Amino acid sequence: MAARRNKSTPAARAEREFLSEAEEILERMRDDLALCLESATADEEIAPDVLNRLFRSAHSLKGLSGLFGLGALAELTHRTEDLLDAWRLGRARVTADGLALFEEAVALFGRALEQLAAGALAPGFADAVAQLLARIDAWRSGAPAPQAATGDALDAPPALLRALTEYEEHRLRENLQRGRAIYVITAVLELASFEERLSEIGTALREVGELLSTLPSPGDGNPGEIRFALLAATDLDAATLARRLDLEPSAIHTARAGTRSAAPASPRRAAAQPVAKPSASPAAAPAVGEPDIALADRPGSPREATDADAATLRSISDTVRVDIRKLDELMNLVGELAQERGALAAFARKLAADTHAAKLGAELDKIHKALDRKLQDLQASVIEVRMVPLRQVFDKLSRVARRLKLDLGKNAQLEIKGADTELDKLIVEQLVDPLMHIVRNAFDHALESAQERVAAGKPEHGHVRIEATQRGNDVVISVADDGRGIDTARVRARAIERGLISADAQLTQRDLLDLVFAPGLSTRSEVTETSGRGVGMDVVRANVSALGGIASIDSTLGKGTVVTLTLPITLAIIQALVVGVGGERYAIPLNSVREVLIPEPDALQRSGSRELLALRGEALPVLRLREEFSVTSGAASADKPFAVILGLGDARLALLVDRLEGQRDSVIKPIQGPVRSVRGVAGATELGDQAAVLVLDVAALVSSAVGAGLRSEAA
Repeated sequence: MAARRNKSTPAARAEREFLSEAEEILERMRDDLALCLESATADEEIAPDVLNRLFRSAHSLKGLSGLFGLGALAELTHRTEDLLDAWRLGRARVTADGLALFEEAVALFGRALEQLAAGALAPGFADAVAQLLARIDAWRSGAPAPQAATGDALDAPPALLRALTEYEEHRLRENLQRGRAIYVITAVLELASFEERLSEIGTALREVGELLSTLPSPGDGNPGEIRFALLAATDLDAATLARRLDLEPSAIHTARAGTRSAAPASPRRAAAQPVAKPSASPAAAPAVGEPDIALADRPGSPREATDADAATLRSISDTVRVDIRKLDELMNLVGELAQERGALAAFARKLAADTHAAKLGAELDKIHKALDRKLQDLQASVIEVRMVPLRQVFDKLSRVARRLKLDLGKNAQLEIKGADTELDKLIVEQLVDPLMHIVRNAFDHALESAQERVAAGKPEHGHVRIEATQRGNDVVISVADDGRGIDTARVRARAIERGLISADAQLTQRDLLDLVFAPGLSTRSEVTETSGRGVGMDVVRANVSALGGIASIDSTLGKGTVVTLTLPITLAIIQALVVGVGGERYAIPLNSVREVLIPEPDALQRSGSRELLALRGEALPVLRLREEFSVTSGAASADKPFAVILGLGDARLALLVDRLEGQRDSVIKPIQGPVRSVRGVAGATELGDQAAVLVLDVAALVSSAVGAGLRSEAA
């Protein structure tokens, strides 16, 4: 970040992400710091949740700073994290001087973000950080020690007390010093719903006091029950607490009765105790260019706002986080503008054809072309805003893979490539479940145990590779493993057993592999927690098809399997080819159109009940759109139909239509009404002439053609 980068480079985008994330965290810290200062002013104890949030925020800032090589900022946040950790664990008492130093650290980090947004950190910034850190060290060396825990023993199970963390021990001491009653609550909950009930009890306890610890508790009980021991502090008596928690009085055991003694010294009182003042050290001089921040300047003695104060109120990052629904609305508006642009072009052509208005038509055509260029730029910008990297999904899959390795006890390596490939945000969100199914199958079903792999002459460690690449207007995601592969003989036997195909069906290797996507078909003989129920791959295909994509599978027995998902980059504004059949018109997403041709009569052939198109030595399945949608209106162009070659991944289909009506920009909108789902229809769009047409679901049509081929072979 030493110099301002080109805004379109990956480094510049990463810098903007850093500034946006850091500023958001810093705003949370400022809000929580304000709560701390309010508590200090009112002589109240600072809520432990506030200190915990501040600690987590400082930890996040430290990680971000270290990731981007900002050593001075990383050191600053590291030391403030240590300070907050000491406060939250009770190793040091919160004082006004300590809060003032922490406030200076927050202000210094804010100025650092401003400098980074302007280009680079100021030359004297590292010195300012060093001076502030020296003052923090000087304060910590003389900070008042926390009060010792009371010597009164608690009437609580020793195992429960031994299991307390350092933070929980500190909170127990604080509540004892406040004179609160300490209770051990035994909750026996039904195993099927214990999470919800335990959460209810915890919420109720926090409303009347503090939940210090929760641990599973041994004890005899029914097999369908689980027992928990909760350590809590409150000012309520045992009977009242039992009613608030909806528990039997016998479930509440008093570990120590409340004494209601005076609360411990607040940060404001603690400031009066003798401490090593920061000014006692030569390093205590204010950092260069820093305002003098002290708690005494707060309530009661307002000071004039300085330029530095005003600067901290300005936003640093130029990044805005936007609800995806707002982007959807914006995309719809842009799409409607694109449709109006088409209507304007048609009107310009009409004027140009009129001899009396030809001049006006020419002028209007110039305006239309200028509008067209600007609208295309706007359309591309809106689509770019919706694009996010697949890394968001791949990072989740990495965590799933680590968990599967532990649960299944398999040595396997997950390799990820193309994580920066971008897709529409809505598509990325819907990809999580399909990819999760595929990765689980790869680890549980495909990869052999270490002993099996060694016996088969393979490396002991298995390998799963997830790779994403962009191909034109599509993104192809493949999940490959070097496992046992798919035994197509077993797939065939299981398909015959389930009545999916006949015993004498003649199927190719690809056809047999495609049966893996059939509902309920699994070659796994046993059921595990991960797979083997025959549910999964059919869900993958259904979900991918709903996104306008297609799923395919390839496998070699003994060597491995590759599952490939082909998806459109966006489902927002699309370019569509408008075709006609009889008196009806349909829109086909242009990114699925490979070519358009007029086939020779002898190129259309039949094989059984299947119609095929011979194209450059390959036989493509044929689908006549008139027959698919039972169109009866209008005359058919049977002599010279147009063949629109559709393609998704490696699968291709020849769609026969009567006529071509040109290319249009379209926004796919869902069909409303009693019938919302029609096979082969993805939605509807409006053309420039105000006419609504159906948008074809290419993935469904291709899958339908493949399925028809399988049924034909099975007949």
